Amino acid sequence: MKNNSKYTKIKEKWLDNYIIQKSKFVPLRRLIKFCIKKTQGFKMSPKAKILNPVKFKRLSIIDKYILKSFILSFFSVISVLVLVILGRLFVRLLEYVVDGRFEIEMIFSILFLSTSKSVILLLPFALMISIVISLSRFYRDSEIFALKASGNYRSIFTKIFYITAVPSFLIIFVLNIFVSPYLVTEIQKKKIEAATTSEIGLQSPGKFIQMKDKNWIIFVEEIENDISKKIFIKSSENNKISIETAEEGNEFLDEGVRSLVLKNGQRYTGTPGTGNFQVMKYDVHEIKLLNTSPDFSLNYRMKNIFDLILDQNKALSSAEIQWRLFAPISVVILILFAFIFGDVAPRQNKYSNLLSSIIIYFLYSNLVIISINQIQKESYLFSFIGSWWVHIFAAILCYGLYSLKKKQINLYVYAVKKLKNYKNSL
Repeated sequence: MKNNSKYTKIKEKWLDNYIIQKSKFVPLRRLIKFCIKKTQGFKMSPKAKILNPVKFKRLSIIDKYILKSFILSFFSVISVLVLVILGRLFVRLLEYVVDGRFEIEMIFSILFLSTSKSVILLLPFALMISIVISLSRFYRDSEIFALKASGNYRSIFTKIFYITAVPSFLIIFVLNIFVSPYLVTEIQKKKIEAATTSEIGLQSPGKFIQMKDKNWIIFVEEIENDISKKIFIKSSENNKISIETAEEGNEFLDEGVRSLVLKNGQRYTGTPGTGNFQVMKYDVHEIKLLNTSPDFSLNYRMKNIFDLILDQNKALSSAEIQWRLFAPISVVILILFAFIFGDVAPRQNKYSNLLSSIIIYFLYSNLVIISINQIQKESYLFSFIGSWWVHIFAAILCYGLYSLKKKQINLYVYAVKKLKNYKNSL
């Protein structure tokens, strides 16, 4: 009984505390209910409903279906572009391996870095093409007409535009501003490392080795105690041919400089067909092949954005900044072009606008490249207007195409009404 009475007293004490605390929240609850009632009575304007953040976050089944189509098309397009880039780079790197400039183990890391850098630049193009393909598919399957008949066509695609354009702009901005210079730096380091570890041909006796970067043809007769014997080198420069022979030679790396040392040899230099040749005999001839520790600060493509802003050479730094901003700015304009080119007439070929979108992209990108080159050359006109005129021109062209299509629709509706009125009058 004692335990029960003690338990009852503790329970009553806790209940009294609960009632007291609950009474303290009564005014707050009344205030919240009052605010909710006022909010429910408030009517939003049509424009405010479009920009309502709570409603905007909700994705309907149609939104998810359209986004899924865009995403699948994007991955298909980007996969094709990656395969094309990989094939082109792989063939070029294999040529370097055959020439003896790279080791076979180095090409895969260089291939990955170079492909990543190229894909970052082509992301706006891939987004544009994927949206055009998706919209064309909607027209082919007559799904777009059901969306137009629902009355939510404009609001749905306005939402889709914001969902695709804003994240794409932010992602490409970060990749182009911060990741791209890091990739360029790593590519250059890998190339220097590959060239440092590769031999120029002195360790391959009995074979003629061609080096395209130095226009050399090397032949070594034999190797004895890791020293190349009876070396023959033919090189050409400025319409002159040099033939060099040496009894022995070797390669070595000293303080970041890769050099070739030839001993007890002679060199013949002259122009073919003239008979005027110079002969030089030597005991030791050192040829510098490669500097393995170059100054990366001179390459503006490797500098971070903060160094570019503070750089004294305004022409080169401004050109590099504008080039890095090209991709994130262009992605918004190209997505707008994609929505325009994706709008296909009923009897028109569903993929007829795909060629037009490709032409627009190449014109857009080439005009920006021309402007950047002129800025680097310190052209007075382009130093003033930069490459911004290309973005403004592209935006105006996009608006012009949109207005033209809208005007054509209005003219068609007007003609149909006039025709009906004329029939009714008869």
